[in-house]
Amino acid sequence: METTKQKKTIHFQNADIHYRLYQSTGKSDNPCLFLLHGFLSSQFCFRKMIPQLRRHFHILTIDLPPFGKSGKVTSFYYSYQNMADLVIYVLDALNIGKVWIGAHSMGGQIALRCAMCYPERIEKLILMAPSCYMKKASKMLNAFSAFPTSPKLLKAVLRRAGVDGILKKCMHDEKLITKRMIAVYTKPFLEYDIYPCLTKLIRDREGDLPSSSLRAIDQPCLIIWGKQDLILPVSNSYRLLRDLPNAELCTLSRAGHFLPEEAPGLICDYILAKTIRREK
Repeated sequence: METTKQKKTIHFQNADIHYRLYQSTGKSDNPCLFLLHGFLSSQFCFRKMIPQLRRHFHILTIDLPPFGKSGKVTSFYYSYQNMADLVIYVLDALNIGKVWIGAHSMGGQIALRCAMCYPERIEKLILMAPSCYMKKASKMLNAFSAFPTSPKLLKAVLRRAGVDGILKKCMHDEKLITKRMIAVYTKPFLEYDIYPCLTKLIRDREGDLPSSSLRAIDQPCLIIWGKQDLILPVSNSYRLLRDLPNAELCTLSRAGHFLPEEAPGLICDYILAKTIRREK
């Protein structure tokens, strides 16, 4: 495994995938933690967590396409399964065997598919308000997304909402939103290229894993959820806890959906308390 801090690109299915690999500041044989961000986000969201976790992990982050600095091409297949295949492709390219996956929101559904389809590669899961129990887009929405004008309409909708408006809905404490956050999360959406990809993502995205599939995932799993989540209700966490056979749940009293931004220190404390320290 490459262990120096890097900021590099891997090519996968016509898309350049931006990633960073951070060497652990602890033991050289520490496990690798692969962090997957959510919808409309990027690897930037984990910047506060990485310094707190590097003593115990090598850390790998990527910008899932078409987000962040990764490629924005309509020839890419934006399904969860293909994203899970991308995760394994990156691991193979970097000569990394087994990993832990820490994932937020949409990234959580990708992590669950990795655990189901590649169980020999995934040691543990840390799911931060993961997408779950969402159905595939309706036929009407699929049809709309295929119209030539749909990318322009989507751009207008997102521009009207504004990144700052989206962040306010995702976070319980609006005071934590900074100008830097708004600038970084806004940048990928200033160019038109991302919008045809987002409309294709609507068509490519399959439904979330059903309960029957979740019950077959037996890796240890830590679920973390904000009680004030306005995007994915905390009630989903209790259902997920019942469906995953080897899961544990931690709920945060004063946190919304965007947990890596809103409660990074508390999340890291939970990760270390429930995983690393338990094994000592």
